[in-house]
Amino acid sequence: MSRVQSPSSINTYKQCPRKYYYRYIEELPSKPSIYLIRGKIVHSVLEKFFDIDKTIQTEDDLRVHLFGLLDKTWAENYSEFLELDMEESKIKSYYSETKSTLQKWFGRFRKKLHQQIKSGRSFSDAFKHLTPIREKEFLSDNHQLRGFIDAIFEKNDNVVILDYKTGSKTHITPEYRLQLGMYVLMYKEATGKRPNFVGIDFLNHAEQLIMVDDKLENEALGEVKYIHSKTKTKNIDDYSKKPGPLCKWSSGQCDYYEKCFKY
Repeated sequence: MSRVQSPSSINTYKQCPRKYYYRYIEELPSKPSIYLIRGKIVHSVLEKFFDIDKTIQTEDDLRVHLFGLLDKTWAENYSEFLELDMEESKIKSYYSETKSTLQKWFGRFRKKLHQQIKSGRSFSDAFKHLTPIREKEFLSDNHQLRGFIDAIFEKNDNVVILDYKTGSKTHITPEYRLQLGMYVLMYKEATGKRPNFVGIDFLNHAEQLIMVDDKLENEALGEVKYIHSKTKTKNIDDYSKKPGPLCKWSSGQCDYYEKCFKY
């Protein structure tokens, strides 16, 4: 029986089979990272942003709501920053960067809200129209896949799936394309319908969408089958190392660098 994979585990194997072995077979803990903590905070804020009450009636109310969520979530996760042994000034600089990311996202959301209101919708109806299904978990028995999709928009038989990215990239890489293809497989199995578009919301820049077609679906299906076939064994020798720039870089290193290169 193949283990249940995720977009993250499959892309980890493609990056380095030995890293996959340490993380998913030996289940060695990964080290805390400022980028993972910030990403978790941003995802949590955007998930909760759409849960509003009747007191929020204007764009200014939404802005206050958004950054109130940021401050609250940042405080709730502050102990994780301290575990990184970071200076207070460095933590503040990451807070400023995170706030800037959300400001850019909110600027684009505000334009969409204006367009909906201009088309004749009330503020509340416009906001509701732009509210996605959030952090939805999917489990595929057919493909032995599971994963969470950040945002799903289902409007008039038109389905758009988005994944949030907080980094500096501005284009859909092969790794992102594979991740989106796996979302297509999981969504199609769960609903019986293939999404029309999938894409990445590069929060610091803009959204990029891909039209879903047979090629995208088949690419993902082929990769999933391949990884399942390669990860049935628990023998470390079957998981080769792929040394490269991702092993060690100027500001850090792979969680398992010492284990791989201690000799």
